[in-house]
Amino acid sequence: MTSTGYLRFLRYLAPNLVTSLGMLFGLWSIVASFEQRFTDAGWFIVWAVLLDRVDGFVARLLRATSPFGVQMDSFADAINFGVAPAVLVYCTLHSVPELGLQQGVGHVLLLGACGSWVLANVFRLAKFNVITEEPGGYHPMFYGVPTTLAAGMLVIWYLVFMRYTPLGVSSGQAEQFWGPAPLSWVLGEGAVLPMAIWGYLPAAMLVGAFLMASNLPTPKLGKLGNKALNAFVVGHALLGIVLGFSRLLPEYMALMPTSWLLVSLVWSQLSPQARAVSPPSFLPP
Repeated sequence: MTSTGYLRFLRYLAPNLVTSLGMLFGLWSIVASFEQRFTDAGWFIVWAVLLDRVDGFVARLLRATSPFGVQMDSFADAINFGVAPAVLVYCTLHSVPELGLQQGVGHVLLLGACGSWVLANVFRLAKFNVITEEPGGYHPMFYGVPTTLAAGMLVIWYLVFMRYTPLGVSSGQAEQFWGPAPLSWVLGEGAVLPMAIWGYLPAAMLVGAFLMASNLPTPKLGKLGNKALNAFVVGHALLGIVLGFSRLLPEYMALMPTSWLLVSLVWSQLSPQARAVSPPSFLPP
């Protein structure tokens, strides 16, 4: 291999190494879920979310985008944002007899929610790949909530619940959080959220699955047409990266994706630009 070819190989290798590390985080999350290290499992998924942003940046910076990288990224996303969150939620809720999700109708609901999440995730990724591979396939927005956003929001709220509910306190998981605990200032020192809040997680997964599989127009991060707003969003995203890898302030980190999703839902219904868009077809004519 010539020196030019070697450098070209390294240039394309760099973003795929980042993607590979993110995939390992997803796999480690699954292992941690089965070992009932739920807090670690949640943070591994958060780290995979953050690396998903980094690998795209590295690919654009090095001008190393490629069809291979796109496919590898999709496989990683299916594991990190589809399978890993579903395994985490299933293992957690199935381990709590008080929730009534270990057998009967409750167990069917839990299995259905986790299965729907994985299927919607894979459907969203496949649809995205087909749309972007079409001639003239650039689109100024997403159609359906991105899997990264959906998984990030689900898991970061999961970590908030783990910090402030009896499940996290009794299992010792809450002790794995460090730094300021803002909700304690509201709830009072030592106060916890009700255990019943975990029962809403399967319903949240079903809603998330619907939004991923939908054609809901969702603005792309950093392409809002307003420099000040772009700077605000990117600045908070960078702060989220620092907090995420530091395992700090999941309460604050939950605000960004939640606000973004709520704004997108409202914008998609009220914006003339969004309402005028016809989602591209992903099926053969």
